[in-house]
Amino acid sequence: MDIQTAIKNRRSIRKFLDKKIEPEIINQIIELANWAPSACNIQGWRFIIVDDLKLKEKVVERGGAKFIKDAPLGILVVYDRRTENLEYQDHIQSAAAAIQNLLLAAFNQDLGGCWVCLLPTKKDLKKIFNIPPAYTPVAYVALGYPVQEIKTMPRRYKLNQLIGHNRFPVSSPEMTSSCLKLLVKRILRKMYFSLPVPFKKLVSPLVDKYFTKKFDN
Repeated sequence: MDIQTAIKNRRSIRKFLDKKIEPEIINQIIELANWAPSACNIQGWRFIIVDDLKLKEKVVERGGAKFIKDAPLGILVVYDRRTENLEYQDHIQSAAAAIQNLLLAAFNQDLGGCWVCLLPTKKDLKKIFNIPPAYTPVAYVALGYPVQEIKTMPRRYKLNQLIGHNRFPVSSPEMTSSCLKLLVKRILRKMYFSLPVPFKKLVSPLVDKYFTKKFDN
């Protein structure tokens, strides 16, 4: 598969077959993630393979996306947060580059994947997976063989709306969310993730119904 085909046709997948992913395929995917660029070539990423159902359920119980427990496998990407460049959070950028490689490599193996940031607090994730203090969780990648055929997701905007020459694009679309609405969502999110696990379980159906965006894939 050529790189253009992979980039244009890959999309997020959240519904998976109950089919195991072979260890050698997982290793190949992570090997390609390891070849991503990183700030100052630190290569500070670490990859935690998650195939234990109890651990996946813990992640979901503490506020993680519900489909995490249905994916045959997940990879939690963490990165060494000891960076000088806090202004641009280069450790996050480096981890993100590895995650993109990982998703493209998975698509090349006929796997579906989803880059997940609907996760418990970093403090909770560190406890669950025994992550050292110097490393921070960046994202979780749910992986598996897709139930449905993977179809291309059209782009929202035309190229001329996205590109500016020596300045911000003049024709850039306005963001539709108001600052007040965003602030309320942030506050509610913080309140939800600060709840003890029993209370999270109690309100999670409401959170899933009214606040979680639904997809058909």
